[in-house]
Amino acid sequence: MASITSLGAGSGIFSNDLVNQLVNAERRPAEVRLDQREQTAQSKISAYGALRSALEALRSPVETLSSTEGLKAFSASSSNEGVAEVSIDPTVANRGSYSLSVTQLAQAQSLASVEFADRDSTAVGEGTMTFNVDGVATDIVIDNSNNTLEGMASAINDANAGVSAGIVDTGSGYRLVLSAVETGTENTIQVSVSGDSDGSDTDGIGLSQFAFDGITTNLSETVQAKDAQLEVNGIAITRSSNTVEGVVDGVTFDLKSIGTSSAKVARDVDAVAERVQEFVDKFNSLQDVIKKFSGFDSVSGQGGVLSGDATIRGIQSDLRGLLTAIPEGLEGSPVRMLGDVGISTDPSTGKLDFDQAEFKSQLDANPVAVSALFAERDGVDGFAGRALDRLEGFLSSNGALSNRTKGLSETLGDIQDQRDQLDRRIASYEERLIQQFSAADSLISQIQSTGNYVSQQLAAIAPKSNQS
Repeated sequence: MASITSLGAGSGIFSNDLVNQLVNAERRPAEVRLDQREQTAQSKISAYGALRSALEALRSPVETLSSTEGLKAFSASSSNEGVAEVSIDPTVANRGSYSLSVTQLAQAQSLASVEFADRDSTAVGEGTMTFNVDGVATDIVIDNSNNTLEGMASAINDANAGVSAGIVDTGSGYRLVLSAVETGTENTIQVSVSGDSDGSDTDGIGLSQFAFDGITTNLSETVQAKDAQLEVNGIAITRSSNTVEGVVDGVTFDLKSIGTSSAKVARDVDAVAERVQEFVDKFNSLQDVIKKFSGFDSVSGQGGVLSGDATIRGIQSDLRGLLTAIPEGLEGSPVRMLGDVGISTDPSTGKLDFDQAEFKSQLDANPVAVSALFAERDGVDGFAGRALDRLEGFLSSNGALSNRTKGLSETLGDIQDQRDQLDRRIASYEERLIQQFSAADSLISQIQSTGNYVSQQLAAIAPKSNQS
């Protein structure tokens, strides 16, 4: 930009302020147009972002309802949770009632050594201890670095041999206690010794005093390994754990004590109704977003930034069409469309109303038909499956929303290019003004100087004329 600090010094007519006013007058109309276009594009991008968020929020409950598991919620109960608690995998479990009679709980084996005078100074022997638990053998070397009760316990716990080790203070001495990590008879502990420093691996002196392999029993069994034993509907069951799985598909019995209980797995209509309610709520939230950005305000007489937008109309049309469609195969069913299960549309707002009591009644009376209304059956998509396809299309990287947003981003890029062009044009215009004004200022200055000279000459001549 040319310097205009001395502009007008010669004539006093042209000034910096005049140039600035002319430059601003030239820039302002174009700048206002660009600002308006940019604001509109930014507003539309923001509106499409809000629309995308609402569609993504709707996708989650629709995806849940598009699978048969989404309409297949169950709950489990036990008549005596002090004997057994019941839990289920809702994707596998089915309705059923089961009588339980628990006659024995599973427990883990424990072994104890003889007493030692201390835990951290008396040497207990050296060699190799081999632990065998459930067919897995683990060797642990005991040497002069760990040949005390405390050192041995630490080495056993670090070995992950399926055994935990602890030291018990009896009041008169210390005993090493070995406990199986898992319950059940298959997890009984066998300990054999090799390379005992006293020359014998079984004599109960040195390291061999910890041998317990079914033949040599130099440890005391303080707790016997036991399996859980129960009857389910009169059928005898044995398990190594008190958490009993696999007896009934999708059902887990967590045994607590000996006794009897009744377990029941029933359809949880409340849970299914809540999933449908979430869909209704997210659908209605989408309608609020659409109304905000594409509706008409009768008070201001103005429409939203996306008023009349074809993308909005397409989304509305597709979703509304699905709400009243009858899935193939349900033409003669007592449940054919959403209106039959308590989901209706308010024509004044486009939002959904949900009668949960009616839905629960229909789910209880016609579970197969209600499931087919929402989820896929025999290769035919229900309402939720088709709605999910539509939503995936709207939200895809090459879908309508992405294409519109990309187009608007390109518009913002074009606007910035036009701003750069405007800056260059205005800079050139300002430079021309300065050049023209400087030339005019110089010319006027010359004319004024010539005028002053002529005036001076005339003033000098005038007295001589008066004297003659």
